[in-house]
Amino acid sequence: MTTPFPPTSAAEALLTRLKANGIDYLFANGGTDFAPVIEAYVVGEAKGSAMPQPLIIPHETAAVAMAHGYYLATGRVQAVMVHVNVGLANCIMGLLNAAAENIPIVMIAGRTPLTEQQRLGARMSPIQYGQEMRDQSAMIREIVKWDYELRYGEQIENLVDRAYAIAMTEPRGPVFLSLPREPLAEAMADNWSAGRPRQVVPAPAQPDPAAIGEAAAMLAKAKNPVLICQRGDPAGNTSKALAKLADDFGLPVFEPWANRNVLPTDHPMHCGFNWVPWLNEADVIVVIDSQVPWVQRNHQPGPGAKVIHIGADPLFARYPVHSFQNDLAITSSPAAAISALGEALAKLAPDTRMRHAAIAAKNKDRRSEARNKAMGGNGSPMSPAFVSRCISDALDKDAMHFSELGADIDYMDADAPNRMLTPAFSGGLGWGFPAALGAKLANRDRQVVASVGDGCYLFSNPVACHQVAEALDLPILIVVMNNGVWNAVRRAALAVYPNGEAAKLKVLPITSLAPTPDFAKIAEASRGWAENVESGADLPAAIERALKVIKTEKRLALLNVRVSY
Repeated sequence: MTTPFPPTSAAEALLTRLKANGIDYLFANGGTDFAPVIEAYVVGEAKGSAMPQPLIIPHETAAVAMAHGYYLATGRVQAVMVHVNVGLANCIMGLLNAAAENIPIVMIAGRTPLTEQQRLGARMSPIQYGQEMRDQSAMIREIVKWDYELRYGEQIENLVDRAYAIAMTEPRGPVFLSLPREPLAEAMADNWSAGRPRQVVPAPAQPDPAAIGEAAAMLAKAKNPVLICQRGDPAGNTSKALAKLADDFGLPVFEPWANRNVLPTDHPMHCGFNWVPWLNEADVIVVIDSQVPWVQRNHQPGPGAKVIHIGADPLFARYPVHSFQNDLAITSSPAAAISALGEALAKLAPDTRMRHAAIAAKNKDRRSEARNKAMGGNGSPMSPAFVSRCISDALDKDAMHFSELGADIDYMDADAPNRMLTPAFSGGLGWGFPAALGAKLANRDRQVVASVGDGCYLFSNPVACHQVAEALDLPILIVVMNNGVWNAVRRAALAVYPNGEAAKLKVLPITSLAPTPDFAKIAEASRGWAENVESGADLPAAIERALKVIKTEKRLALLNVRVSY
Protein backbone atom coordinates (compact mmCIF):
# COMPACT_ATOMS: atom_id res chain seq x y z
CA MET A 1 0.00 0.00 0.00
CA THR A 2 1.08 3.58 -0.52
CA THR A 3 1.33 5.77 2.55
CA PRO A 4 -0.62 9.08 2.47
CA PHE A 5 2.52 10.99 3.39
CA PRO A 6 5.68 9.20 2.17
CA PRO A 7 8.61 9.86 4.51
CA THR A 8 11.51 11.89 3.25
CA SER A 9 14.17 10.30 5.48
CA ALA A 10 14.94 6.97 7.10
CA ALA A 11 14.32 8.57 10.51
CA GLU A 12 10.84 9.58 9.44
CA ALA A 13 10.25 6.08 8.05
CA LEU A 14 11.40 4.65 11.40
CA LEU A 15 8.79 6.67 13.28
CA THR A 16 5.91 5.99 10.91
CA ARG A 17 6.73 2.28 10.85
CA LEU A 18 6.83 2.07 14.64
CA LYS A 19 3.36 3.62 14.73
CA ALA A 20 2.10 1.29 11.99
CA ASN A 21 3.08 -1.64 14.22
CA GLY A 22 0.91 -0.30 17.03
CA ILE A 23 3.57 1.44 19.11
CA ASP A 24 2.01 4.42 20.89
CA TYR A 25 5.00 6.02 22.57
CA LEU A 26 8.71 6.56 22.07
CA PHE A 27 10.21 6.86 25.56
CA ALA A 28 13.20 9.01 24.70
CA ASN A 29 16.39 10.13 26.39
CA GLY A 30 18.15 12.12 23.69
CA GLY A 31 21.66 12.92 22.57
CA THR A 32 23.60 14.20 19.57
CA ASP A 33 22.58 11.12 17.57
CA PHE A 34 18.91 12.16 17.75
CA ALA A 35 19.25 14.96 15.18
CA PRO A 36 17.57 13.02 12.30
CA VAL A 37 14.77 11.87 14.62
CA ILE A 38 14.10 15.39 15.88
CA GLU A 39 13.97 16.69 12.31
CA ALA A 40 11.72 13.81 11.30
CA TYR A 41 9.21 14.61 14.04
CA VAL A 42 8.92 18.22 12.86
CA VAL A 43 8.69 17.30 9.16
CA GLY A 44 6.30 14.42 9.77
CA GLU A 45 4.02 16.43 12.03
CA ALA A 46 3.76 19.16 9.39
CA LYS A 47 2.59 16.53 6.88
CA GLY A 48 0.19 14.90 9.34
CA SER A 49 2.11 11.61 9.48
CA ALA A 50 1.14 9.16 12.21
CA MET A 51 4.09 8.68 14.59
CA PRO A 52 4.54 7.51 18.20
CA GLN A 53 4.23 10.31 20.72
CA PRO A 54 7.71 11.21 21.99
CA LEU A 55 8.06 11.38 25.77
CA ILE A 56 11.13 12.89 27.40
CA ILE A 57 12.31 10.65 30.23
CA PRO A 58 15.33 12.15 32.03
CA HIS A 59 16.87 8.83 33.00
CA GLU A 60 17.22 5.74 30.83
CA THR A 61 16.43 3.21 33.56
CA ALA A 62 13.09 4.94 34.13
CA ALA A 63 12.36 4.94 30.39
CA VAL A 64 12.75 1.16 30.10
CA ALA A 65 10.73 0.51 33.27
CA MET A 66 7.91 2.75 32.02
CA ALA A 67 7.70 0.75 28.79
CA HIS A 68 7.70 -2.39 30.96
CA GLY A 69 4.82 -1.10 33.11
CA TYR A 70 2.87 0.05 30.06
CA TYR A 71 3.01 -3.47 28.61
CA LEU A 72 1.84 -5.01 31.88
CA ALA A 73 -1.19 -2.71 31.82
CA THR A 74 -2.05 -3.12 28.13
CA GLY A 75 -0.23 -6.06 26.51
CA ARG A 76 1.12 -3.63 23.89
CA VAL A 77 4.83 -3.29 23.19
CA GLN A 78 6.42 0.19 23.25
CA ALA A 79 9.71 1.66 22.03
CA VAL A 80 12.57 3.21 23.98
CA MET A 81 15.32 5.27 22.31
CA VAL A 82 18.50 6.40 24.05
CA HIS A 83 21.85 7.97 23.30
CA VAL A 84 24.67 5.75 21.93
CA ASN A 85 26.74 3.60 24.28
CA VAL A 86 26.40 5.72 27.41
CA GLY A 87 22.60 5.78 27.23
CA LEU A 88 22.43 2.11 26.36
CA ALA A 89 24.62 1.27 29.37
CA ASN A 90 22.04 2.86 31.66
CA CYS A 91 19.35 0.66 30.08
CA ILE A 92 21.02 -2.64 30.88
CA MET A 93 19.35 -3.13 34.25
CA GLY A 94 15.91 -2.38 32.86
CA LEU A 95 16.48 -4.76 29.95
CA LEU A 96 17.54 -7.48 32.40
CA ASN A 97 14.22 -6.98 34.19
CA ALA A 98 12.30 -7.16 30.91
CA ALA A 99 14.13 -10.22 29.62
CA ALA A 100 13.67 -12.14 32.87
CA GLU A 101 9.91 -11.53 32.74
CA ASN A 102 9.47 -11.91 28.95
CA ILE A 103 8.45 -8.30 28.45
CA PRO A 104 8.63 -7.16 24.80
CA ILE A 105 10.32 -3.80 24.27
CA VAL A 106 11.67 -2.34 21.02
CA MET A 107 14.95 -0.91 22.32
CA ILE A 108 16.66 1.61 20.05
CA ALA A 109 19.94 3.42 20.52
CA GLY A 110 21.82 5.85 18.37
CA ARG A 111 25.30 4.89 17.35
CA THR A 112 28.30 7.16 16.95
CA PRO A 113 28.49 8.45 13.35
CA LEU A 114 30.64 6.19 11.19
CA THR A 115 32.19 8.80 8.88
CA GLU A 116 34.37 11.89 9.29
CA GLN A 117 33.83 13.87 6.12
CA GLN A 118 30.91 15.57 4.33
CA ARG A 119 28.21 12.89 4.48
CA LEU A 120 25.01 14.11 6.14
CA GLY A 121 25.15 13.02 9.78
CA ALA A 122 28.95 12.59 9.86
CA ARG A 123 30.98 13.41 12.97
CA MET A 124 30.90 17.00 14.13
CA SER A 125 32.13 16.77 17.73
CA PRO A 126 35.09 15.31 19.65
CA ILE A 127 32.64 13.25 21.73
CA GLN A 128 31.81 11.19 18.65
CA TYR A 129 35.33 9.78 18.56
CA GLY A 130 35.48 8.74 22.20
CA GLN A 131 32.04 7.16 22.20
CA GLU A 132 32.58 4.81 19.26
CA MET A 133 32.65 1.10 20.11
CA ARG A 134 33.66 -1.81 17.90
CA ASP A 135 30.47 -3.62 18.80
CA GLN A 136 28.03 -1.48 20.78
CA SER A 137 25.34 -4.15 20.64
CA ALA A 138 27.60 -6.58 22.49
CA MET A 139 26.71 -4.81 25.73
CA ILE A 140 23.19 -6.24 25.61
CA ARG A 141 23.37 -9.12 23.12
CA GLU A 142 23.08 -11.71 25.88
CA ILE A 143 19.90 -10.02 27.14
CA VAL A 144 17.85 -9.31 24.02
CA LYS A 145 16.22 -11.80 21.64
CA TRP A 146 17.52 -10.10 18.48
CA ASP A 147 19.79 -7.21 17.55
CA TYR A 148 20.90 -5.49 14.38
CA GLU A 149 22.61 -2.30 13.25
CA LEU A 150 21.07 -0.25 10.45
CA ARG A 151 23.34 -0.17 7.38
CA TYR A 152 21.21 1.60 4.77
CA GLY A 153 18.14 3.80 5.11
CA GLU A 154 15.99 1.64 2.86
CA GLN A 155 16.27 -1.25 5.35
CA ILE A 156 14.28 0.53 8.03
CA GLU A 157 10.79 -0.71 7.12
CA ASN A 158 11.76 -4.38 7.19
CA LEU A 159 13.91 -4.02 10.30
CA VAL A 160 11.13 -2.42 12.34
CA ASP A 161 8.67 -5.10 11.23
CA ARG A 162 11.12 -7.83 12.15
CA ALA A 163 12.00 -6.27 15.51
CA TYR A 164 8.35 -5.98 16.48
CA ALA A 165 7.44 -9.51 15.34
CA ILE A 166 10.35 -11.11 17.21
CA ALA A 167 9.67 -9.11 20.38
CA MET A 168 6.04 -10.28 20.42
CA THR A 169 6.76 -13.92 19.53
CA GLU A 170 6.47 -16.28 22.50
CA PRO A 171 8.41 -16.36 24.68
CA ARG A 172 8.36 -12.60 24.35
CA GLY A 173 11.20 -10.28 25.20
CA PRO A 174 13.16 -7.16 24.31
CA VAL A 175 14.89 -6.61 20.95
CA PHE A 176 17.50 -4.04 19.94
CA LEU A 177 18.12 -1.87 16.89
CA SER A 178 21.26 0.26 16.63
CA LEU A 179 21.00 3.39 14.45
CA PRO A 180 24.14 5.15 13.16
CA ARG A 181 23.37 8.76 12.29
CA GLU A 182 24.29 8.66 8.59
CA PRO A 183 21.87 5.93 7.43
CA LEU A 184 19.22 7.35 9.73
CA ALA A 185 19.57 10.71 7.94
CA GLU A 186 19.46 9.19 4.44
CA ALA A 187 16.77 10.44 2.08
CA MET A 188 14.17 7.91 1.02
CA ALA A 189 13.43 7.33 -2.65
CA ASP A 190 10.63 9.45 -4.10
CA ASN A 191 8.57 6.37 -4.87
CA TRP A 192 9.04 4.80 -1.43
CA SER A 193 5.85 3.28 -0.08
CA ALA A 194 5.14 1.27 3.02
CA GLY A 195 3.73 -2.12 2.19
CA ARG A 196 2.07 -4.51 4.58
CA PRO A 197 4.40 -5.98 7.22
CA ARG A 198 6.88 -8.40 5.69
CA GLN A 199 6.85 -10.40 8.92
CA VAL A 200 4.05 -10.74 11.45
CA VAL A 201 3.81 -12.25 14.93
CA PRO A 202 3.41 -16.05 14.63
CA ALA A 203 0.33 -17.68 16.09
CA PRO A 204 1.02 -19.05 19.58
CA ALA A 205 1.92 -22.73 19.94
CA GLN A 206 -0.96 -25.10 20.62
CA PRO A 207 -0.66 -28.12 22.93
CA ASP A 208 0.01 -31.61 21.62
CA PRO A 209 -3.20 -33.66 22.13
CA ALA A 210 -1.28 -36.79 23.16
CA ALA A 211 0.66 -34.86 25.81
CA ILE A 212 -2.55 -33.29 27.10
CA GLY A 213 -4.13 -36.73 27.35
CA GLU A 214 -1.17 -38.03 29.31
CA ALA A 215 -1.27 -35.06 31.69
CA ALA A 216 -5.03 -35.44 32.18
CA ALA A 217 -4.63 -39.13 33.01
CA MET A 218 -2.01 -38.28 35.66
CA LEU A 219 -4.24 -35.64 37.26
CA ALA A 220 -7.34 -37.83 37.18
CA LYS A 221 -5.53 -40.48 39.26
CA ALA A 222 -3.72 -38.03 41.56
CA LYS A 223 -4.63 -37.96 45.24
CA ASN A 224 -2.57 -34.88 46.10
CA PRO A 225 -2.08 -32.76 42.98
CA VAL A 226 -0.45 -29.32 43.15
CA LEU A 227 -0.48 -26.56 40.52
CA ILE A 228 2.22 -23.85 40.57
CA CYS A 229 1.87 -20.68 38.48
CA GLN A 230 3.98 -17.54 38.84
CA ARG A 231 2.55 -15.27 36.16
CA GLY A 232 -0.21 -14.91 33.63
CA ASP A 233 -0.72 -12.75 30.56
CA PRO A 234 -1.86 -9.10 30.47
CA ALA A 235 -5.21 -10.08 28.93
CA GLY A 236 -5.98 -12.48 31.79
CA ASN A 237 -6.54 -15.52 29.56
CA THR A 238 -4.33 -17.77 31.68
CA SER A 239 -6.18 -16.70 34.82
CA LYS A 240 -9.60 -17.42 33.33
CA ALA A 241 -8.59 -20.90 32.14
CA LEU A 242 -6.77 -21.76 35.38
CA ALA A 243 -9.64 -20.57 37.59
CA LYS A 244 -12.05 -22.88 35.77
CA LEU A 245 -9.70 -25.88 35.73
CA ALA A 246 -8.90 -25.58 39.46
CA ASP A 247 -12.52 -25.08 40.46
CA ASP A 248 -13.88 -27.87 38.27
CA PHE A 249 -11.45 -30.50 39.53
CA GLY A 250 -10.45 -29.40 43.04
CA LEU A 251 -6.86 -28.55 42.10
CA PRO A 252 -4.92 -26.41 44.61
CA VAL A 253 -3.06 -23.51 43.01
CA PHE A 254 0.03 -21.86 44.49
CA GLU A 255 1.71 -18.68 43.25
CA PRO A 256 5.18 -18.65 44.86
CA TRP A 257 7.32 -15.62 43.99
CA ALA A 258 4.53 -14.41 41.70
CA ASN A 259 5.46 -11.72 39.17
CA ARG A 260 1.77 -11.00 38.54
CA ASN A 261 -1.08 -12.46 40.53
CA VAL A 262 -2.96 -15.03 38.47
CA LEU A 263 -6.04 -16.13 40.40
CA PRO A 264 -8.29 -13.85 42.44
CA THR A 265 -7.12 -14.24 46.01
CA ASP A 266 -10.59 -15.33 47.17
CA HIS A 267 -10.81 -18.14 44.62
CA PRO A 268 -11.56 -21.30 46.64
CA MET A 269 -8.55 -23.10 45.12
CA HIS A 270 -6.08 -20.24 45.59
CA CYS A 271 -3.80 -21.66 48.27
CA GLY A 272 -1.58 -18.62 48.62
CA PHE A 273 2.14 -18.41 48.10
CA ASN A 274 3.67 -21.01 50.42
CA TRP A 275 3.68 -24.46 48.79
CA VAL A 276 6.32 -25.91 51.15
CA PRO A 277 3.92 -27.96 53.33
CA TRP A 278 2.32 -29.44 50.20
CA LEU A 279 5.33 -30.21 48.00
CA ASN A 280 6.57 -33.44 49.60
CA GLU A 281 3.05 -34.89 49.71
CA ALA A 282 2.21 -34.04 46.10
CA ASP A 283 2.00 -36.96 43.69
CA VAL A 284 1.47 -34.83 40.54
CA ILE A 285 2.86 -31.29 40.22
CA VAL A 286 1.88 -29.09 37.28
CA VAL A 287 4.27 -26.17 36.79
CA ILE A 288 2.73 -23.45 34.61
CA ASP A 289 5.07 -20.84 33.11
CA SER A 290 7.13 -20.70 36.30
CA GLN A 291 10.84 -19.96 36.11
CA VAL A 292 11.68 -21.17 39.62
CA PRO A 293 8.91 -23.36 41.06
CA TRP A 294 11.06 -24.18 44.09
CA VAL A 295 14.69 -23.79 45.16
CA GLN A 296 16.49 -27.06 44.49
CA ARG A 297 18.82 -26.71 47.45
CA ASN A 298 15.96 -26.46 49.95
CA HIS A 299 13.07 -28.43 48.48
CA GLN A 300 12.38 -31.31 46.12
CA PRO A 301 9.24 -33.18 45.06
CA GLY A 302 8.62 -36.34 47.05
CA PRO A 303 9.66 -39.81 45.87
CA GLY A 304 7.58 -40.99 42.94
CA ALA A 305 6.02 -37.60 42.23
CA LYS A 306 5.46 -36.72 38.57
CA VAL A 307 6.20 -33.18 37.38
CA ILE A 308 4.55 -31.60 34.31
CA HIS A 309 5.83 -28.30 32.88
CA ILE A 310 3.61 -26.13 30.65
CA GLY A 311 4.65 -22.95 28.84
CA ALA A 312 5.87 -21.33 25.66
CA ASP A 313 9.36 -22.46 26.68
CA PRO A 314 8.92 -25.11 29.39
CA LEU A 315 12.67 -25.75 29.59
CA PHE A 316 13.55 -22.05 29.95
CA ALA A 317 16.27 -22.72 27.40
CA ARG A 318 17.87 -19.29 27.80
CA TYR A 319 19.04 -20.24 31.29
CA PRO A 320 22.35 -22.15 31.31
CA VAL A 321 21.34 -24.11 34.43
CA HIS A 322 17.69 -24.99 35.05
CA SER A 323 17.60 -28.63 36.13
CA PHE A 324 14.13 -28.99 37.64
CA GLN A 325 12.51 -32.41 37.45
CA ASN A 326 10.52 -32.71 34.24
CA ASP A 327 8.54 -35.88 33.45
CA LEU A 328 6.32 -34.27 30.82
CA ALA A 329 6.83 -30.93 29.05
CA ILE A 330 4.11 -29.28 26.96
CA THR A 331 5.09 -26.40 24.69
CA SER A 332 2.04 -24.20 24.36
CA SER A 333 0.51 -20.91 25.34
CA PRO A 334 -0.47 -21.60 28.95
CA ALA A 335 -4.11 -20.63 28.46
CA ALA A 336 -4.55 -23.01 25.50
CA ALA A 337 -2.92 -25.92 27.35
CA ILE A 338 -4.93 -25.35 30.52
CA SER A 339 -8.20 -25.21 28.57
CA ALA A 340 -7.32 -28.37 26.68
CA LEU A 341 -6.39 -30.07 29.94
CA GLY A 342 -9.78 -29.17 31.38
CA GLU A 343 -11.60 -30.66 28.39
CA ALA A 344 -9.58 -33.87 28.63
CA LEU A 345 -10.19 -34.17 32.39
CA ALA A 346 -13.92 -33.64 31.91
CA LYS A 347 -14.03 -36.77 29.74
CA LEU A 348 -12.36 -38.78 32.51
CA ALA A 349 -14.82 -37.34 35.07
CA PRO A 350 -12.84 -37.77 38.31
CA ASP A 351 -14.84 -37.18 41.49
CA THR A 352 -12.98 -34.40 43.32
CA ARG A 353 -15.80 -32.84 45.34
CA MET A 354 -14.45 -33.83 48.74
CA ARG A 355 -10.98 -32.54 47.89
CA HIS A 356 -12.45 -29.26 46.64
CA ALA A 357 -14.42 -28.75 49.85
CA ALA A 358 -11.44 -29.51 52.09
CA ILE A 359 -9.09 -27.16 50.21
CA ALA A 360 -11.67 -24.36 50.08
CA ALA A 361 -12.15 -24.55 53.87
CA LYS A 362 -8.38 -24.43 54.47
CA ASN A 363 -8.03 -21.40 52.24
CA LYS A 364 -10.82 -19.53 53.99
CA ASP A 365 -9.10 -20.12 57.32
CA ARG A 366 -5.71 -19.16 55.88
CA ARG A 367 -6.98 -15.82 54.60
CA SER A 368 -8.60 -15.04 57.95
CA GLU A 369 -5.42 -15.90 59.86
CA ALA A 370 -3.31 -13.75 57.54
CA ARG A 371 -5.56 -10.77 58.09
CA ASN A 372 -5.52 -11.16 61.87
CA LYS A 373 -1.73 -11.48 61.88
CA ALA A 374 -1.33 -8.37 59.74
CA MET A 375 -3.58 -6.20 61.91
CA GLY A 376 -1.45 -7.01 64.95
CA GLY A 377 1.50 -5.09 63.48
CA ASN A 378 0.13 -1.56 63.88
CA GLY A 379 2.77 -0.25 66.25
CA SER A 380 5.65 2.15 65.68
CA PRO A 381 7.44 1.06 63.60
CA MET A 382 4.74 -0.87 61.75
CA SER A 383 5.11 -4.40 60.42
CA PRO A 384 5.28 -4.74 56.63
CA ALA A 385 2.27 -7.06 56.87
CA PHE A 386 0.18 -4.32 58.51
CA VAL A 387 1.15 -1.76 55.89
CA SER A 388 0.32 -4.27 53.16
CA ARG A 389 -3.11 -4.92 54.63
CA CYS A 390 -3.89 -1.21 54.96
CA ILE A 391 -2.91 -0.54 51.36
CA SER A 392 -5.01 -3.46 50.15
CA ASP A 393 -8.08 -2.33 52.09
CA ALA A 394 -7.89 1.17 50.60
CA LEU A 395 -7.41 0.33 46.91
CA ASP A 396 -10.04 0.50 44.18
CA LYS A 397 -11.11 -2.88 42.86
CA ASP A 398 -9.35 -2.37 39.53
CA ALA A 399 -6.25 -0.67 40.97
CA MET A 400 -2.81 -1.84 39.90
CA HIS A 401 -0.31 -2.25 42.71
CA PHE A 402 3.41 -2.47 41.96
CA SER A 403 5.47 -3.85 44.84
CA GLU A 404 9.26 -3.78 44.77
CA LEU A 405 10.41 -5.13 48.13
CA GLY A 406 7.43 -3.23 49.45
CA ALA A 407 3.98 -4.56 50.35
CA ASP A 408 3.68 -8.32 50.86
CA ILE A 409 1.04 -9.93 48.65
CA ASP A 410 0.53 -12.65 51.30
CA TYR A 411 -1.55 -10.09 53.18
CA MET A 412 -3.37 -8.44 50.27
CA ASP A 413 -6.53 -9.09 48.28
CA ALA A 414 -7.17 -8.93 44.56
CA ASP A 415 -10.38 -9.95 42.85
CA ALA A 416 -8.86 -10.22 39.37
CA PRO A 417 -5.50 -11.09 37.76
CA ASN A 418 -2.70 -8.58 37.12
CA ARG A 419 -3.62 -6.41 40.09
CA MET A 420 -0.47 -7.13 42.15
CA LEU A 421 2.81 -6.96 40.26
CA THR A 422 6.39 -7.51 41.36
CA PRO A 423 9.72 -7.40 39.47
CA ALA A 424 11.51 -10.41 38.06
CA PHE A 425 13.56 -12.46 40.52
CA SER A 426 16.80 -11.66 38.73
CA GLY A 427 16.12 -8.00 38.12
CA GLY A 428 17.78 -4.87 39.36
CA LEU A 429 16.36 -2.40 41.86
CA GLY A 430 14.54 0.79 40.91
CA TRP A 431 11.76 -0.79 38.83
CA GLY A 432 8.62 -0.20 40.91
CA PHE A 433 8.25 3.59 40.76
CA PRO A 434 8.76 4.05 36.98
CA ALA A 435 6.85 0.87 36.09
CA ALA A 436 3.86 2.30 37.95
CA LEU A 437 4.23 5.53 35.96
CA GLY A 438 4.10 3.48 32.74
CA ALA A 439 0.90 1.75 33.88
CA LYS A 440 -0.68 5.11 34.74
CA LEU A 441 0.24 6.44 31.30
CA ALA A 442 -1.62 3.48 29.80
CA ASN A 443 -4.83 4.32 31.69
CA ARG A 444 -5.03 7.73 33.32
CA ASP A 445 -8.37 6.92 34.97
CA ARG A 446 -7.03 3.88 36.79
CA GLN A 447 -5.73 4.01 40.34
CA VAL A 448 -2.04 3.03 40.38
CA VAL A 449 0.02 2.54 43.53
CA ALA A 450 3.67 1.55 43.99
CA SER A 451 5.01 0.33 47.33
CA VAL A 452 8.78 0.20 47.39
CA GLY A 453 11.55 -0.35 49.88
CA ASP A 454 13.61 2.69 50.75
CA GLY A 455 16.60 1.25 48.88
CA CYS A 456 14.42 0.60 45.81
CA TYR A 457 13.18 4.18 45.93
CA LEU A 458 16.75 5.48 45.92
CA PHE A 459 17.67 3.19 43.03
CA SER A 460 14.75 4.47 40.93
CA ASN A 461 16.42 7.85 40.37
CA PRO A 462 13.52 9.45 42.23
CA VAL A 463 14.25 13.02 41.15
CA ALA A 464 13.88 11.94 37.50
CA CYS A 465 10.74 9.89 38.23
CA HIS A 466 9.06 12.72 40.13
CA GLN A 467 9.86 15.08 37.25
CA VAL A 468 8.23 12.65 34.81
CA ALA A 469 5.14 12.31 37.01
CA GLU A 470 4.68 16.08 37.03
CA ALA A 471 5.61 16.68 33.38
CA LEU A 472 3.30 13.97 32.02
CA ASP A 473 0.49 14.43 34.59
CA LEU A 474 0.76 10.93 36.05
CA PRO A 475 -0.67 11.11 39.59
CA ILE A 476 0.18 7.87 41.38
CA LEU A 477 0.70 6.99 45.04
CA ILE A 478 4.19 5.97 46.16
CA VAL A 479 4.45 4.24 49.53
CA VAL A 480 8.07 4.10 50.66
CA MET A 481 8.38 1.31 53.23
CA ASN A 482 11.30 2.72 55.13
CA ASN A 483 13.26 0.41 57.43
CA GLY A 484 16.62 2.13 57.02
CA VAL A 485 18.41 -0.95 55.66
CA TRP A 486 18.93 -3.01 52.54
CA ASN A 487 16.90 -5.82 54.03
CA ALA A 488 17.40 -8.19 51.09
CA VAL A 489 21.17 -8.00 51.66
CA ARG A 490 20.67 -8.48 55.40
CA ARG A 491 18.41 -11.52 54.92
CA ALA A 492 20.84 -13.12 52.47
CA ALA A 493 23.73 -12.75 54.91
CA LEU A 494 21.70 -14.30 57.72
CA ALA A 495 20.53 -17.15 55.48
CA VAL A 496 24.09 -18.13 54.58
CA TYR A 497 25.53 -17.54 58.06
CA PRO A 498 22.62 -17.94 60.52
CA ASN A 499 25.02 -18.54 63.41
CA GLY A 500 27.85 -16.36 62.16
CA GLU A 501 29.45 -13.39 63.86
CA ALA A 502 27.51 -10.90 61.75
CA ALA A 503 24.23 -12.43 62.93
CA LYS A 504 25.01 -11.22 66.46
CA LEU A 505 24.96 -7.58 65.37
CA LYS A 506 21.92 -5.34 65.26
CA VAL A 507 23.13 -3.66 62.06
CA LEU A 508 25.14 -5.80 59.64
CA PRO A 509 27.99 -4.34 57.56
CA ILE A 510 27.05 -3.04 54.10
CA THR A 511 23.31 -2.96 54.89
CA SER A 512 22.58 0.37 56.57
CA LEU A 513 20.94 3.22 54.65
CA ALA A 514 21.37 5.71 57.48
CA PRO A 515 21.10 8.62 57.51
CA THR A 516 17.77 8.40 55.71
CA PRO A 517 17.02 11.27 53.32
CA ASP A 518 13.79 13.18 53.75
CA PHE A 519 11.89 11.40 51.00
CA ALA A 520 8.89 13.69 51.43
CA LYS A 521 10.97 16.70 50.37
CA ILE A 522 12.08 14.89 47.19
CA ALA A 523 8.44 14.54 46.18
CA GLU A 524 7.64 18.10 47.18
CA ALA A 525 10.45 19.41 44.96
CA SER A 526 8.30 18.42 41.97
CA ARG A 527 5.09 19.76 43.52
CA GLY A 528 4.02 16.38 44.83
CA TRP A 529 2.05 15.85 48.04
CA ALA A 530 3.94 14.01 50.78
CA GLU A 531 3.58 12.88 54.37
CA ASN A 532 5.70 10.97 56.89
CA VAL A 533 3.89 8.26 58.85
CA GLU A 534 5.46 6.87 62.03
CA SER A 535 2.60 5.01 63.73
CA GLY A 536 0.17 2.37 62.55
CA ALA A 537 -2.71 4.25 64.12
CA ASP A 538 -2.13 7.06 61.61
CA LEU A 539 -1.64 4.99 58.47
CA PRO A 540 -5.20 4.26 57.23
CA ALA A 541 -6.18 7.94 57.32
CA ALA A 542 -2.89 8.93 55.64
CA ILE A 543 -3.51 6.48 52.81
CA GLU A 544 -7.02 7.87 52.33
CA ARG A 545 -5.64 11.44 52.18
CA ALA A 546 -3.02 10.40 49.64
CA LEU A 547 -5.51 8.59 47.41
CA LYS A 548 -7.80 11.62 47.52
CA VAL A 549 -4.91 13.85 46.38
CA ILE A 550 -4.10 11.75 43.33
CA LYS A 551 -7.80 11.55 42.40
CA THR A 552 -8.94 15.13 42.98
CA GLU A 553 -5.78 17.22 42.74
CA LYS A 554 -4.23 15.07 40.00
CA ARG A 555 -0.72 15.13 41.44
CA LEU A 556 1.61 12.49 42.77
CA ALA A 557 1.42 11.57 46.44
CA LEU A 558 4.14 9.97 48.55
CA LEU A 559 3.90 8.35 51.98
CA ASN A 560 7.16 7.70 53.82
CA VAL A 561 6.16 4.90 56.19
CA ARG A 562 8.36 3.69 59.03
CA VAL A 563 8.42 -0.12 59.12
CA SER A 564 10.29 -2.77 61.06
CA TYR A 565 12.59 -5.40 59.57
